[in-house]
Amino acid sequence: MPTLYSEDLLREPEWTGERWGAEGRPVLLLTESGDDRSAWWPVAARLAADLAVAVLDLPEGGSVGDSAETLAQFTATMGTRAPVVVGHGRAAVVASLFAARYLAHGVVAVERALDGPGGDADVDAALAEIADGPRRIKCRYLAVFGSAPRPGYAAWLGERVPGAVCAVYGTGDRFPHLSAPERFVEDVVALAT
Repeated sequence: MPTLYSEDLLREPEWTGERWGAEGRPVLLLTESGDDRSAWWPVAARLAADLAVAVLDLPEGGSVGDSAETLAQFTATMGTRAPVVVGHGRAAVVASLFAARYLAHGVVAVERALDGPGGDADVDAALAEIADGPRRIKCRYLAVFGSAPRPGYAAWLGERVPGAVCAVYGTGDRFPHLSAPERFVEDVVALAT
């Protein structure tokens, strides 16, 4: 197992995180607020063999836009340029908004479609900016689902993010990255190269 470097990665007190590995393209694994970042550990350990991985907790109660801004500050502070940003659920919206506003090598959105209302005014505003805002996502984009998203979603996403790929793992759950970690790691490594 690669060395775990646990440290204060951000100057923002509400953000915490850990660094796994230190070589290769930076990969930022975002934990949805309220979730335990240890859920990313099986993925982080595998990715750290080839990539510089950080697992970051999103602050509770922060807006999607504020989280994307703080993530940009983190990447600048760490000297990171063009990371692969991976998010699950709401954190996938943060990753996508970051890519729309800043430079990213790639985004992996796990179990989060970017179309339709999110049931939360903050998330809805971020989704509108991502889908129809003045700045578009121009990096590699992978949407991972345990079960097929709504019919037509892949085409909808492809119109807004050229070259975007939808992968359906067929795990039937909300955690395809944990149910099929080998495939997920292969997909992230391929996207990072």
